[in-house]
Amino acid sequence: MTIGAINTRLLSLTLYKSNLEFSITSISNQRQQIAYQTATLSNVDWENDPRVKQLQAMDSYLELQQKNLETQQKAAASELESMQKILDTNVKKDFTLNLNA
Repeated sequence: MTIGAINTRLLSLTLYKSNLEFSITSISNQRQQIAYQTATLSNVDWENDPRVKQLQAMDSYLELQQKNLETQQKAAASELESMQKILDTNVKKDFTLNLNA
């Protein structure tokens, strides 16, 4: 790959990783709101109340989404690191003077 193409890929991976981080933060905030809503319920049957069950279901769904995004984020970070190593290698190779030629 050329240095320009690698750099473009690095930029797109960085943007993708940042978007994932933002999504994870948003989900975390939603889960905190659910925890707050659950805590504000008073005099409820925690086993059978439909509001509690709905909040628990929403939290479980968001937790799964959050874990999925975290997995994608780890993969993007690994690819980002790999592309950075490729860029470093190409820069060294392309800009090293060969005085023996």
